[in-house]
Amino acid sequence: MCGIAGAFHPDRLSEAACEAVRRMQRALAHRGPDGDGWFQGRRIALAHRRLSIIDLSGGAQPLSGEDPGVVAIVNGEVYNYIELQQELAAAGARLRTRSDSEVIPFLYERDGDEFVHRLRGAYAAAVWDESRQRLLLLRDRLGEKPLLHATGEDGTVYFASEIGALVASGAIPVEPDFQAINRYFHFRFVPEPATPLRHVRKLPAGHVIALSPENPLPVPRQYWNVSTIAPLEGDPVAILRADLEDIGRIIVRSDVPVGVALSGGLDSSIVASLAVRHSPGKVTAFSVGYAGRPACDERSDAAAFARHLGIDMVEVELAADDVVSGFDGLVADMGEPIADAAGSSYRALMQAARRAGIKVMFQGQGADELFWSYGWMRKALAENLARDARPGAWPALADSLRMTMRRPAGGSPRAIAQWLVQGGGIVDAFSRRERIRQADPQQASFWDVARPMDRIARSVSALAGDGLRDSATLAQARGAFRGRHPGETWQRTLVRHILATYLLENGISQADRYSMAAGVEARLPFVDYKLVEHAVGLNDTRPDAVAPGKRWLRAAVARDIPAWVLERPKRGFAPPTRDWVSALVRARGESLVGGALVDASLLSKRGARSLARPSGRFDSGLRDQLAYQSLVLEQWFRGMHALARAGQSHAG
Repeated sequence: MCGIAGAFHPDRLSEAACEAVRRMQRALAHRGPDGDGWFQGRRIALAHRRLSIIDLSGGAQPLSGEDPGVVAIVNGEVYNYIELQQELAAAGARLRTRSDSEVIPFLYERDGDEFVHRLRGAYAAAVWDESRQRLLLLRDRLGEKPLLHATGEDGTVYFASEIGALVASGAIPVEPDFQAINRYFHFRFVPEPATPLRHVRKLPAGHVIALSPENPLPVPRQYWNVSTIAPLEGDPVAILRADLEDIGRIIVRSDVPVGVALSGGLDSSIVASLAVRHSPGKVTAFSVGYAGRPACDERSDAAAFARHLGIDMVEVELAADDVVSGFDGLVADMGEPIADAAGSSYRALMQAARRAGIKVMFQGQGADELFWSYGWMRKALAENLARDARPGAWPALADSLRMTMRRPAGGSPRAIAQWLVQGGGIVDAFSRRERIRQADPQQASFWDVARPMDRIARSVSALAGDGLRDSATLAQARGAFRGRHPGETWQRTLVRHILATYLLENGISQADRYSMAAGVEARLPFVDYKLVEHAVGLNDTRPDAVAPGKRWLRAAVARDIPAWVLERPKRGFAPPTRDWVSALVRARGESLVGGALVDASLLSKRGARSLARPSGRFDSGLRDQLAYQSLVLEQWFRGMHALARAGQSHAG
């Protein structure tokens, strides 16, 4: 895992652009603290920062193929590199290192752009072909490694592993994308390809961009698509068991110590079991808990499973004061605004791993999304199927009332008060009825089943400044999950949406950002594309695909995971969010008043003041969430402005 950056101009790269790439390289030092590399030509500059994981002494980048004019820089790991090295060597290739990344320029020489289909792993890369004066940018199928791009005023295309590096170049202005920020307030993240900045875009997962003097504009082309995965017949238990063993065998490859993020849940237990069974060296577990050991603290369960595996476990404890004092660092490390309170926990784990000398960490993201573990996903599927039945207005309302008019679980006074303020489920019932009766066949019911997006839209509109207000609409936010391909089942549509939004922008992004900020590489076995293709393909042929409880997955690992883990109820990776947010608002709420969001017309002065106060008994949880999102976005924009000022001052 590393950081990459570069620039391309269709005629001649200016000296100013080369210096901008140097600034980007310095801004990515945290992603690659072990070394740096540089390549420059008439039209191109490539910069690399290295985190040494494989071939510690010989894998410095850039790397070239047989032709020294084919040059590559890579961020990530090619898990099947040994098999590819053997294949290339058998065909006569003369590889010079043991690095996993070196296979990329050699495969490009042999297969052209189609080489991307041979790679298995987590990667983003740039390949320069001197003879063709052509730059190829690529990103792995599921988007585990980030790659962003922006175009300067003179037509120079800049790219980097993080938004902050592009801003630090001094060539890219910090101007908000109002539509993207409206979606951020609805989703807690910005779905790709947008970013919070108008001039910066993400290369989407499973896409490439080819730049040349003849084609100087960054136009992405998709090479992998969930929609085209073939239906798969067969025994899902046997297929998934074989997939897990296969990815477990190759994902542990490392020349440095490895660890695993361990909670009390099934997914991290499976990952820990795979790591211990396949890793040739010692594996260390890391688990996070919370002051006072509330019900969401899973350290006891994690410790029990670590003892079962016979591995050591390092515990980390977080208190609300730690979250407040670490907030600036948290936002800086996240790279882009992701308003998930669990981010403090992910970050603490990665920092603990680095202190312990661990440079590779395995995590369990992806299983919930692939195997229908979320109740809201199953509700979304039922809702879309109900739309196809075209119910009348009254039957749709009656059904919606049955679904929503339930007293909140737990029965705390605050929960009941909020439930009553929100109409005891009646408001949500009318929202559900409207979704079921919507006429647009391309519009899926999806995230709006999990979150009260109509209420969010009203709240954001009320809080918005003049710049954001016109974009602060429900229709604009819901447009992120429009589009149903011909013949596509609702099951396939919803899995496609969750892989491209919640899993990618929340789960995968946090794994990458917090690990790399600590100089650690995160690896996610459940996001292996072959496992994903098989899970998605089985969805179309098995009537039990949507059964709750990860039935297939539990059966597939039953030989290796004890019953007391398999049968444990799902709790989720949920910290004491309300306490943390309340502490943050008390400590930092005033930063919103007259802050960067008000200056950019994202929040009105009145809206900022309303979010700056601590919440009361009758304030909804939605208000707490919007306050936290605003604090994250405020601090993020302040950080971007500081990077821009530094970059522009050096640019002169």
